[in-house]
Amino acid sequence: MIGVTYPFLSEEYIAETDTLFYVFLSQSEELIIPKAIAFTPIEKIGEKYYNWGFGDMILDPGSGQYHIDDKAETNNGDTKTVFYTVVSTLITFFQIHPDAIVHIEGSNEQRMRVYRNLIIRHWKQIEPVYKVEGYIEGSIEAFQPNRKYEFVLISQK
Repeated sequence: MIGVTYPFLSEEYIAETDTLFYVFLSQSEELIIPKAIAFTPIEKIGEKYYNWGFGDMILDPGSGQYHIDDKAETNNGDTKTVFYTVVSTLITFFQIHPDAIVHIEGSNEQRMRVYRNLIIRHWKQIEPVYKVEGYIEGSIEAFQPNRKYEFVLISQK
């Protein structure tokens, strides 16, 4: 583990949809914000991946259902703890799907830059355990710090 994490309110693997879903609370002195993480199967460039979605849990008043808002910018002052909490879910995911590839794509260029910088900052902890690749200009390559990838792929070594 690379840092302190929030406890999960729920952790559920839904076999019917092959989805791994987590809920936790981001906490500051002013706000408590429910957050969710979901690993869901997707197909991209002809390959099966698991999208690693993350964001605020938002209640849709019309349907009464919750969804993950990956565009929300709540800036609750606990970025590191939230990041470590999200990253901690990889262990369980790879226990369920040891040969899978996780897909990470920000909702905009700024988010991809944040994700790239977090990978770079924690490379010493990531590199021994995970293979990290980036998709750029129609091909997949070994992760390089100064490249602007469309998406990043993570698998176990």
